[in-house]
Amino acid sequence: MATIRLEKVEKRFGDVVAVAGIDLAIADGEFVVLVGPSGCGKSTTLRMVAGLEPVSGGKIKFDQYVVNNLTPKNRDIAMVFQSYALYPHMTVFDNMSFGLRLKGMGRDEIRRRVQDAAALLNITELLRRKPRELSGGQRQRVAMGRAIVRQPKAFLFDEPLSNLDASLRAQMRVEIKRLHKRLETTVIYVTHDQIEAMTLADRIVIMRGGQIVQVGAPMEVYEQPVDRFVAGFIGAPQMNFLPGRVVAEGNGLAFAIEGGILLPLPAARDAAYAAWRDRPMELGVRPETLHVGRFEGPDAATFEAAIDVVEPMGNEGLAFFQVAGVEVAATCDPYLRRDQGDRVPLTVDMARAHLIDVETGKVVPSGTAGRQAGHPAPALAAS
Repeated sequence: MATIRLEKVEKRFGDVVAVAGIDLAIADGEFVVLVGPSGCGKSTTLRMVAGLEPVSGGKIKFDQYVVNNLTPKNRDIAMVFQSYALYPHMTVFDNMSFGLRLKGMGRDEIRRRVQDAAALLNITELLRRKPRELSGGQRQRVAMGRAIVRQPKAFLFDEPLSNLDASLRAQMRVEIKRLHKRLETTVIYVTHDQIEAMTLADRIVIMRGGQIVQVGAPMEVYEQPVDRFVAGFIGAPQMNFLPGRVVAEGNGLAFAIEGGILLPLPAARDAAYAAWRDRPMELGVRPETLHVGRFEGPDAATFEAAIDVVEPMGNEGLAFFQVAGVEVAATCDPYLRRDQGDRVPLTVDMARAHLIDVETGKVVPSGTAGRQAGHPAPALAAS
């Protein structure tokens, strides 16, 4: 196992800056996920760590050693690719053992390692098959097994689940997480799927435009995004952004939305938000903190809006509205039956809302950290 440190790492392709001088420290045995939209630099960063792409500037260190000039085979890492990259003419056993045979390892040790990895991945009965006889999930397990038998200092995953269907992706996420807990090896995992990032990571590194925007534990970046990009990227369905202004209301402050909607802000945030009065702002509200119906809670605020579409999703539903010219999603009872245009009450938990500066896109620090211990979600009350 190894610690991995990136110090001012850059990658340029001619005049194009793909990675712009990033710093990142990954602890021994940590599972770190690089996530962001296409073109953000996450895969390029992974390839530089692997040695598949030379750095244009900065240093990459494994433990205390700079590895910039080491070839991939001398970095003691194993990489799992999106494409599986299996040899079609070889059996599963031969695919998994190929790298060990190139190293000149003894037959008995090769067999032991392959058998141990196959048992760990539950593919022992597949060892005599060839890739064409395997499903997508089985091929991905073989690709992982080929990496495991090497017993590397670190595993690098480059969007390994993107070729699988939804049910297989969910299953493989669980298996990868379980595998990491057993092996306790350092992992860097690249994905564009924020659900994979949330479910797998010890820490998430969110990238945009070749830069690191935020680093933190999954629930930390979910509850405390630093800017509008992170707030909108992490979370499914996406966060709602309501335009408006902070205004004085009684003895406190409220968020005023076009159309006469006034949502009282939590009193605990008055000091933090006072300096932002009367400026164009956005209120960031996640759909799971905006509910159809009237709810009670210490910081619950209710307004009315006309239903556009309702999507039943089994355990809950999503209702869509047009509020102040933007589409807004709210959770609802999956059995909700209302016609398009019907006005219904919507209740938002203002303690979990975020105030965002329109000019900079930054989330205004509130002095509180999302849902705090002892601060329950609003409870259903009579409508």
